[in-house]
Amino acid sequence: MTRAFLGAALTLVEERYMGSSFDATDEEAVPLAYLSRPRVLRRTQERWPELVPTEAKFRDRWVGQQDFLADFISYALAVRHRRFEKTIAEWAGELTTPGHDFARAVHAIAYRGMRLMVDLPAFRLQLLAAASADDDVAADILHEAIDSMCRTLVELHELVVGRFGLRLRPGISSEHVAMLLQALAEGLGIRLLAGQESRILDPEREASLLGTAALGLFMSLCDPGDGMSVEDAARQFVRASVSSVTS
Repeated sequence: MTRAFLGAALTLVEERYMGSSFDATDEEAVPLAYLSRPRVLRRTQERWPELVPTEAKFRDRWVGQQDFLADFISYALAVRHRRFEKTIAEWAGELTTPGHDFARAVHAIAYRGMRLMVDLPAFRLQLLAAASADDDVAADILHEAIDSMCRTLVELHELVVGRFGLRLRPGISSEHVAMLLQALAEGLGIRLLAGQESRILDPEREASLLGTAALGLFMSLCDPGDGMSVEDAARQFVRASVSSVTS
């Protein structure tokens, strides 16, 4: 019954964010206000009538609406993470196939990842959780969602590093790389939601700014054999660039 209520709410969110018809009203300008108890109850009754959903059963689980919304955001983000985790595991093969074009594979995966991120309504819910992070419950949910995604990216990065025999520069860890990629993806995701798709995604080449950034990170954060830190490598790069210009 609990899962049915949460699942019904998730379908309402998907309809709202994926362009399906939805009876939105002015009072729903407040984030997630459209997930009212009556609306969620009606959708649950439509989808799972055999469970005999009632308002009393809803109230048995959540005394107040904020209690329900906190559980719903947690549920939606967990669903999103499972989808990402499954998809990333499937994509990992492309990055670790012998003879595969590494740059092409990075671009393809970054492109699909960006598409998946903005297509899943849970990304918008994560943004709402971030906006409500002064609330302890929302802050905990957001913290766990970000940590879960970062752990998945760390596993992917370590798989790639191991396959190609790459070594990170001193002071840099797989977690650092994963956090940077995650932050870039979410920042670009916000721009996609703001209608800047043509500046970020290239459908014809299946490439994206995220892919370019990922390749740049790999090039700068991986040790080519000089054993330098990122800072020392940057200093040497600038010195070499200045010397080539003045010579």
